Formats: sequence, C-alpha cells, structure tokens
Amino acid sequence: MTWHETDQKGVFSRPIGENEAFIKLLGDAGLPLNREHWAINSTATIVPTGSMASADLTSHFRRAWAHLRFQHPSLAAESAPDNKNFVYTVPADGNALDAWVSQTFSVATDADSSADVIATFQPTPYAKLVYIPRSGELLGHTSHWRSDGIGVILLLDAFLSIASEPSPLADPASLPWGSEVERLAPSIEDAAAVPKDSTPALKERGAAAVSTFSHTAGAVGIPSVGVADTLPGGTRSAASVFDLATTEKIVAACKEKGVSVTAAVHASVAGANYALADEGHRDKHYTSTIRFALRPYLPEPYSTPAYAAGLYTTGWVKRVESGSSWAERLERYQGEYRKGITREFLDSHREYAAQLGEMIRNLSSQSGGGDPPSDVDISSIGVAEKLIRQSYGTPEAGYDVKAVSVGVEMLSRQAVTFVWTFRGRLNLSAVYNESFHSAGQMGRFIREVKNHLLDGLNIQDSETNPP
Repeated sequence: MTWHETDQKGVFSRPIGENEAFIKLLGDAGLPLNREHWAINSTATIVPTGSMASADLTSHFRRAWAHLRFQHPSLAAESAPDNKNFVYTVPADGNALDAWVSQTFSVATDADSSADVIATFQPTPYAKLVYIPRSGELLGHTSHWRSDGIGVILLLDAFLSIASEPSPLADPASLPWGSEVERLAPSIEDAAAVPKDSTPALKERGAAAVSTFSHTAGAVGIPSVGVADTLPGGTRSAASVFDLATTEKIVAACKEKGVSVTAAVHASVAGANYALADEGHRDKHYTSTIRFALRPYLPEPYSTPAYAAGLYTTGWVKRVESGSSWAERLERYQGEYRKGITREFLDSHREYAAQLGEMIRNLSSQSGGGDPPSDVDISSIGVAEKLIRQSYGTPEAGYDVKAVSVGVEMLSRQAVTFVWTFRGRLNLSAVYNESFHSAGQMGRFIREVKNHLLDGLNIQDSETNPP
C-alpha cells in the first residue's frame, strides 16, 4: 500500500505519481484564473421509476454520495500544500462527514441542464456531484489527476447502484470509517508495478514516446477568435447523436473493414480539422492523441471498477499528412490502436511521464511564438454499457438511464471530440471554450465529422436525433 498514515492520526498521504504530476501540471495552469484545465465532467440523465419518482431525491442522493465516498475514498483525497503529495483525512465524526458532503454535493435547482453548471465550475479540492432536477442529470466533476474518462463513468455506475439498493441506506456516519483507506487508489506507476529505478533503456523508451509531442509544432488547427490576452470563458459543447439504424450501419461497415469505430471517427475528426482550417493552413500536418485505458493491463483489483477513482490512462501523439486520404488516415490510426500496450511500454511509463512533465515546465518558461494551437483532438470512451447500465433497481423503485456524457474543461483554443455509444447510438461531443469558438462553428465541426465518417464508410446520410 503506497498510502501511509502521517504523524497526524487519521490523515494518510502518498507521493504524487509521475503521470498524475504531468496531468496536474496541465490542470493547474488555469489556477491563476480560478479555473482548472482538463477537469473532467460526466453526466447520467436519469428518469426515476416507481416510488423513486415521488421520493425526496435530494436527501437520498446526498446520503448515497456519502456512501460512494466510503467505497471510493479517493473522491475526498486532495493535493497537499507542498504539491508533492496527496492527502486523505478520515472523517473524525458525523459532523465532519456532513461538512464534506455539504461542500461536494449540491442541487442546481435553477439550471436547465448541465451546460449551465459546467460553464461556472471553479477549482475544488475534492470531487463533486451536482443533481439537476430540471434535466434529470447527475453531473460529476473532478480534477483529471483523480480519474479518467472511463473512471468517471464507472463512478456514476457505482453511485446509481448505491442509490437503487432495495433497503434504505444506512446512516453514512455508521459506516466503519477508517477501514476505507485500504481502498485509496495508488498511482498508475505503483498499480502497474513500474520499476522505481530508471535505466538507460527505460530513459530511451520514455524519450521516444515524448518525442511524438514534437509533431504538435506547426500542426493544422481551426480558426479561433480573440487576441493573445483574451481570457477563457466557460466550457461548452456541440453534440450530435446518430440514430439507431445509422449507428448499426457504421458498426457493420467498420467490422467489414476490420477497423474500430474509434479509428474511423478519428480519421473523420482529422478530416473536419482540414475542412474548417483556413485555406492557407491546409498544407500543414495534423496531430492528435492516441489514447489508451490502462485498466485492462493492470492486475486485480486495479483493473476492476473498485478503483474507478484512479488515473489509469495514457497516450501519445500521432501525425498524419495533409495530403492523406480518409482511408489512409484510417489505416494509420487503426495501426496505432491495434498496437495496444506492451509490458515494455508500461515499464517505461514512469520515465515517460516524468519527461513529459519536464517538457511542459520548460515550455511554460519560454516565451511563446506563433499562433497558439487550435486543433481539435479526440477521446473515445467506447461502448458505455460496459461501464454503466441502462437501468438500476426495479420498475417499482429504480432509475432508467437515458443518456450519458463525458468531457473536460477547456481553457485553451484547442478542443476535444468525445466519442461513445450508448443505447445503440453513436454520440459525438466536441468540448470547447466559448471565448475562442462559437457554437455555430463547433456545430459545423461536428457536422463535418459526421459527413466524413458516413462518406468514408459509404453510408447514406440520414436524420440524426438532437442531443
């Protein structure tokens, strides 16, 4: 166990892992603006069934949230003032637990949807949950160093499992607090048993992965507005959902080609970047991230949903040239995704993340030159039903989950297209900052992604359902 009790009883600590430090460095760049770059937002749109439709959901969800902390105590871990360690404090009593719940669970009674709330988020030491009655959304929010896109959906699944238990939930204060520290999440380096001591070979492999980030220089992007010192506004999203029939055609066409839906959408996101780029920039190469969930490569229990509140993801940058066709880009992306994660890559991950952090620190100390990057990247969650169910409890007392989503806070001119399938429908959602891009522009971007995907797979266009 990497966590240890400090000199103060009930207070546990562990060093921040190299991968967490790299992600935290990116997120903390927004702190001077009282914002947090890349903080993760996740939603589940629910419809209560049976007796739950008339229940006091605010009180019920508040109690379930306290139970979720007991199962996943890293929700209440925070960064120490030294910025080198994470700290977790066992609740001293029921009042201390209530204080934490009051700080981290809220009800947005005046919001029409999660979009109204996401744009107002400010940095918080702990994970948060917001219930939005008008839209029926449960909105999770956390620093990226605490979890990843897969993890935050697993956390919503765990929360709904608790909230749908047939018997009334016990008073959270009666839980055996202190025993939960056994479930505090370790860093990916410790969970994967990455060698603590580096070697020339590990340094070389780490440097090779870091070198892929050099391709981001001079890459194509989409136009943005605002001058150099324009402050970021709220994070917004442009989303679209394919209908059932079209999604089935997309999946079938990808299977016939022997490629993943993620690779096909990735090729289409690249095409949309070129379609919206200024004409004079379309000869530039395009860079994006090849992302992998590391949970499948970890030993139990870290490979299971029990460690949803852990940052277990990685990625590297892939370059494609401006003259490449959709089919050529598809082949290159599929080749990257097919590689998977090797033990050699995992063993070098501590060195890789440490070198990435050093690169970011060096970049931030240098004066900027040229246009800031404004590319639109991609992040795929896959089939969401592998992470969260369509219903919980029973028709007499439960919840139907009508939709899910995931995204990150964006403070830069860049954007990210999130991709997932739920209830048989392919979802696209481009998250962006409203100070640099308009809703119209990003709506057009999503339409371009759809058109490239359908054209590339030779599928006839059809009406899509509104998000």
